[in-house]
Formats: sequence, C-alpha cells, structure tokens
Amino acid sequence: MIRPSVLGLCLLCAAQYGIADSAPLKINQIQFVGSHNSYKQAMSPLIFKALHLLDAKTAESLEYWHVPLAEQLDLGLRKLEIDLFYDPEERSFPVGHAQVIDMNSHCHTLLQCLRQVRAWSEKNPRHTPIWISFNLKDQVITGLPDPEPFTPGALDLLDEQLRGALATRLIQPADVQGLDWPTLEQARGKLLLILDEGGSKRDWYYDNWQNRPMFTNAPEGHPAAGVMIINDPIEDFARIQRLVRAGYLVRTRADANTFEARVNDTRRREQAFASGAQAISTDYYLPATHFGNDYRVVIEGGIRCNPVLLLETCVVAE
Repeated sequence: MIRPSVLGLCLLCAAQYGIADSAPLKINQIQFVGSHNSYKQAMSPLIFKALHLLDAKTAESLEYWHVPLAEQLDLGLRKLEIDLFYDPEERSFPVGHAQVIDMNSHCHTLLQCLRQVRAWSEKNPRHTPIWISFNLKDQVITGLPDPEPFTPGALDLLDEQLRGALATRLIQPADVQGLDWPTLEQARGKLLLILDEGGSKRDWYYDNWQNRPMFTNAPEGHPAAGVMIINDPIEDFARIQRLVRAGYLVRTRADANTFEARVNDTRRREQAFASGAQAISTDYYLPATHFGNDYRVVIEGGIRCNPVLLLETCVVAE
C-alpha cells in the first residue's frame, strides 16, 4: 500500500512534468515572456522632440525603453531581442535601433551584450533556456546615413562571434532533428539563438544550416525550420496554434508600437498567451505607468506550461 504522503509527492512530480506518466517537459511545452528590442534605452529627448515635430506617429512608436539585460533576466524574462549593424573595418556589430537617432543601448556591441547575458547565465546555471533573436539592420532610411549592408561574410563573422562568446551553451539546429526538442532539464543553463530575417540574408544563412549556431525564421517544412517569428497573434492565431501543435517554437508579440500600452488594450496580449506561442514579447513587462495605466505582460513565476499542449493543471518551476 502506498502511503498518502508518498502518493501526494508522486502526484506533485507528475504535475511538475505536465502529464500523467511523468514524462519530462520539453522546451516546446512551456511558455514565457520576453522583451522586444531588449537593449533599448530611451531616445535622446532632443531627438525625440525633433522627430515628433516631423512625424508624431513614428516618434510615439519609439517611446519605450528597457532596464539592463541582467535585470530583465532577474525579472524572469527568457526571450531577448538585439538589433545589429555591421562595421567591416572594426569587424564588429554595433547595437541600435535606427542609425544616429535611436542608438542608445545598454550594450553597444554584440559582444558586450553577449558578455552580459553569459555573466548572468554563469551566476544562474539552472535557468530555463534563454532565446535571443537578432535583426540585421541595413535598411536605408531617408535623411540618415546609409548603413553597411550585410553580406555572406558578415554572417560568417556573426557566427564566429556567437560561438566564441557562448561556446558550449548553445542549443543549435543540428541538436534538433525532426522537431525533437531537448527536455527542460537538458536545456537548463543554455541559450537558443534565432536569425529573424527574410529574403537574401535568410537564404544565405540556409547554406550549411546544420553547422550554423542560429535557427532561422524558415518556412514550415523547410529542413532548417524550427523557430517561427509570427508577430500578430490576432490575425495569425489559428496558424500559431497549428504550428505549436506540430512541434515548432513560436515567438509572437503582445503589443507593438506602444499602441496597446497607451490605451490599456489587452486583447492582443490575451490572444498571444492563448495562442500557445512559447515566447511572448512585450515592451511592458513592467507596468506602463508612464502612460497612466497598469498595462503589463507577465507570467507569475516567469514560466508556465504551454496552454495549448498541456493540461491546465500542469505546473512548472523556474
């Protein structure tokens, strides 16, 4: 006969792993919150005022900022986003949102950002996996200096710096065959990197994708596909749910361009959570008090079992 205390402990273990037979949770079976343009500090007040006079809507869409990366991770965020420019002379990748006008950052180069994340990871070796996505900024903006275009050589250099900074801490495309993701326990202390690009930059990265450190936003069914960036959880709600059920990792956004926070509109946030997308990005993991309301995107405890894949009774601890 099993003692009640032992039975209770067994049930608790089963609940923590999410399913009745206590099979370990995999990293696609959880859900968490992340930040959008995670490095970003507030724009210079003078630049903001000048831009607001020229284009108030654009200026207001940029009126958000973040605490340092380590503080975000301390708050339980597990998805970061970093925008990179390319400097071939310095063989470096400056970090910023828009050349000249919106470059205030908590870390000024890719390597500085990665060192901050790695230092935090080393202090918290049992953390759940951290996603980091990268946008490659070479778009021409009228009235601003043209950025250096990214090339296949720049992507190779990017891979080199990512591997050099993060070493054996990476979950890489070659580690995942047939969308068979590692368990949460196997992935503790590790990072998953994503190239959030389309067009030629993504296509170049497809070459030799098995030996690349980053996943790509590849189309469903492509051999390199594993992580999908789908920004609108209202318009693409059914698509996100279908991809999650098929085994893909999905990142979506609970808010964009400061709109939801300004008017305390929670519809997009609720759809994002209900969609089952594993990573829910926001600019407001802290309340939007500067807009006069308490709009916020948060999961108590930082992580929960995926609502599309597992039972409501499932619980998981950070």
